[in-house]
Amino acid sequence: MKKITLTAFAIFAFAFYSCETEPVSKEELSSVNISAGIVTEDGCLEASLAPLPETVSACVIGQGVTSSTGTYWDIEITDGPLAGIYPGWCIDEDQGLSSCFDAQVISSYSDLTGLPFEVVDNFDSLNWLLNQKIIGEPSSDGTLFTYGDLQAAIWVLVEGESCTSCSGLGTYEQSRISELVSLATSEGDGFVPASGDFAGIVLVPDNGLQMLLLPYKIECQVSEPSCETAFARGNDGNTCFIEEGFNKRWGWSIGPLAEGTEESYEIYAGAGQCDISKGELVGTVDVSYVDGNVTVTYNIDEAYDVDETHTYAGNEMFPVDKKGKPTVAPGQYSIEENLDGEIYVIAHAVVCQ
Repeated sequence: MKKITLTAFAIFAFAFYSCETEPVSKEELSSVNISAGIVTEDGCLEASLAPLPETVSACVIGQGVTSSTGTYWDIEITDGPLAGIYPGWCIDEDQGLSSCFDAQVISSYSDLTGLPFEVVDNFDSLNWLLNQKIIGEPSSDGTLFTYGDLQAAIWVLVEGESCTSCSGLGTYEQSRISELVSLATSEGDGFVPASGDFAGIVLVPDNGLQMLLLPYKIECQVSEPSCETAFARGNDGNTCFIEEGFNKRWGWSIGPLAEGTEESYEIYAGAGQCDISKGELVGTVDVSYVDGNVTVTYNIDEAYDVDETHTYAGNEMFPVDKKGKPTVAPGQYSIEENLDGEIYVIAHAVVCQ
């Protein structure tokens, strides 16, 4: 139950490649990925990965200083629905890679126990890394993370140990690598990408060549929330706006309420023409009018999100606009000062699903 309380005290391209390549230049590279948190959207990941093809044909088109994506590899998938150029990361330091190859496509959220990874439980952390802006950002000691730091951290996460020769990483530093590994294992534990994030897809080339990790953008149709206006209704119905000449507005003014009133009233959404059979009961509102102080607490059911609330409390049935005319426009609602004697209350909310 969501509670909102309002209180007023009077107011309110090479022939064969290895993971060990020529060093890249010491330039500051910008990440091509996005920042993401540990979030989950039911069914989004599965729906996005369902169309993945079983196999693809791909070629290496850049590496190191020739990389256009600022990562370890530039990989072009040349056929099928995944056709395009991707930044790529080496996840098998011991193997080389042909300039062009055919590969099996596997989601990094699939069961990877049959593949030759020393540590298969860290792919949630690897996916977290794919979704961070890391390269070119300052580390804890003030030096900038490089693509070499990130690649070396990936090897640690999948191999369970540091790289052996570590050639081809350009500029890298063990302290920064360790920092990335620590961040990934702590912050990325259990990470599941949401719509707009990236999920890693694993390319497993034929003939036992080097396996690759590529970011694949998750895109889901996220439905827009459906919102309805809602009003509290007096226990005996009280006064419908329509009965008082507000023909284009439905809702209720509750009252008159005497000093000392402490009551709870039902809130209905979408009850056009004040017909509650057309609406939905979405919660209640508690009204307390004691010692001149008015407190209104909205208790909205968990199935709904509250977009906004407006509350009127005054001696007249309706508030008045700037011209002094009675109005039921929620933007004109307020709890009046110096309340005494019988009062009326209008409680309005916008609720969404």
